[in-house]
Amino acid sequence: MEAAMFKIKKSGLDVITIADNGDITFSGFYQETALKTLQAGELKISKGLGIVHLATASAGAARSTCLRKRLFDRAVFPNQGLQIKRLSSGVQAELHPDGDLYVKGKVANSLTNPANPGPLPVSQVVYAAPGLNYSTNPALSQYLLFQSPTAGYQTRRINISDFSDVPSSPVWPFNASNVPINGLLRVPLGAGPFPLFLIVHGNHEPWEHSTPGYIYLLDLLASHGILACSVDCNFLNGANYGETDARAIVHLEHVKQFQIWNQQSGHPLFGKVDMTAVMIAGHSQGGEGVGHASAFNALNSVVPDPGGPAVPLDGSAGLGPYHFNLRAVVAIAPTEHQYKPVAGKVVVTDNYFLLHGSRDGDVWTFPGQQTYDRAQPINLSSPTQEANGFKSLLWIYGANHNFFNSVWSVDDGPTITRTQQETIAKVYFSALAQGILLRRSQFLDLLKNFQLSQVLGWIPSTIPLVNQYQDNQRLFLAHYEEDDVLTTPSSPVNGSIDVSNIAAQELIFDQGYSGNLYQQTKGLKVEWLGPPGRRYVININPGGLPVNTLHVLALRVGQTNGANNQVDKLQNFTLQISDGALSRSIRSADIAPLLYPAALLGGARRTVMQTLRIPLSLFAAQGVNVRAIRQITFLFDQPIIGTTATQGSLVFDDIQLSH
Repeated sequence: MEAAMFKIKKSGLDVITIADNGDITFSGFYQETALKTLQAGELKISKGLGIVHLATASAGAARSTCLRKRLFDRAVFPNQGLQIKRLSSGVQAELHPDGDLYVKGKVANSLTNPANPGPLPVSQVVYAAPGLNYSTNPALSQYLLFQSPTAGYQTRRINISDFSDVPSSPVWPFNASNVPINGLLRVPLGAGPFPLFLIVHGNHEPWEHSTPGYIYLLDLLASHGILACSVDCNFLNGANYGETDARAIVHLEHVKQFQIWNQQSGHPLFGKVDMTAVMIAGHSQGGEGVGHASAFNALNSVVPDPGGPAVPLDGSAGLGPYHFNLRAVVAIAPTEHQYKPVAGKVVVTDNYFLLHGSRDGDVWTFPGQQTYDRAQPINLSSPTQEANGFKSLLWIYGANHNFFNSVWSVDDGPTITRTQQETIAKVYFSALAQGILLRRSQFLDLLKNFQLSQVLGWIPSTIPLVNQYQDNQRLFLAHYEEDDVLTTPSSPVNGSIDVSNIAAQELIFDQGYSGNLYQQTKGLKVEWLGPPGRRYVININPGGLPVNTLHVLALRVGQTNGANNQVDKLQNFTLQISDGALSRSIRSADIAPLLYPAALLGGARRTVMQTLRIPLSLFAAQGVNVRAIRQITFLFDQPIIGTTATQGSLVFDDIQLSH
């Protein structure tokens, strides 16, 4: 015990620090493989056993409880489990019997900037199929490096003719029936095994080698202990359309190549590839391709085109088998539906992350929102079912299409700088890779709250950002997908919705390329024009919520470009929660800014909703019984920020309880 502090230590290092005002800082997540004698004040988490041992600073005897889930922030439910107290402040943290850790006060993660290089030296590798001869065509001079792969890193050729032709110009030294497995790889120094990251570029001029454009990401991730490679799909570039399914197959075959090497005795990567931790990413048409790769990964065969034959993906005809453990799928400025699967639009069920810039001069419509909306879908027949994973997106005001690839020149309008754009990519790719692949879960907080990156100075605060996040554990109060009735919440919630005091409508958020909304979801639109007091109310009957331990109220909300809003001004409203006896409120502006829709390169405005994640502890700390919520009120009583005008037009979606 120190003055104004309670510290939990492991191996002499501060793991959890609780200040006298209730603020708590986590310095990381630790695991052990065997039980050891505990010292006073130490924290021990035992891998596999799921046991947490805590010894207080004043007593040698340890107490323990099960940790079945993970660490959660900003909530206290006293008298239910192991409590951490200070005499002057009462309960500061509680290890609940269900395994959740609840803490009181602000939470700060002791995070280092994920864009900073890691501690490991990195070696450069070129891998390629043998027998390639690019020297016969001067237009392909940039690909000569694939004629001399690094020793031991020769690969295979594959037949993708069922999925795409290789364009006739320029003339490649192969055709669609024998395309090579080529790529650039960064290998961290060490025994491994290392997780695997693979990124594929999009369509570009084929005589400009696109593969090196992500080396800035490869070097960073490899320095943190991740095998990182950039996949060569340049032979699909040029006058080609609808070939994103071929990019998906090539991507998965590259993953298969690492699986082969991992099992090949004597290979430099023998036993060094952690095939339980794979992350794939793609840019532009490659960004659409990773969605198809996510779908193909689960299949033993696929029909690429309507009326065509099924193509085996089980290895019997050369392609596959796959079924890899894809821990995350990442899309940068993806196209949407250039390839139209016979089975219908792709639905990503792996953890999915999407980032896109408002000044994109190529995929300017932001169609990736539609892929995002379909990912981790609600099961209407079993609405309490957890999703397979999370999904998150980042919408970057001022970012363009090409600056995510370091060799692509600018072909867009005024934008943020290339350095700024690459910095954003490094922060988010590294945070996701470290959080998912290296299991440093504290980095995943960035996916839930973009403001963390700007408060800590990793990304300039002058760049407006919007982010969305949906956890796999969620209980929808209103998702608007089941019907067009304004007055009923979503099943299984038992209650009613009052819209008698405000102009409200349910609508499909798909207004086409040039519309303000271009999504594949239904939602709510509300408009108000003084006097203050307009409201949208979700009433919940006694016992109307399933029993749950969810601790965050989450929702998506965004400004439209309607006349009730003001250009480049922030909107605001009040959110109120009541347990039937006590009501407490918080302003949306205190959680995250609600930006005016960004101007696209063609002049149209695009609404991208911001996820607000509101800890229920903010209401519990004021006495509200958050385990017996009876009413959630959206009160439109706040003026547009910087004005006196109490008016507005907002769209809402996916109102839910969440982790």
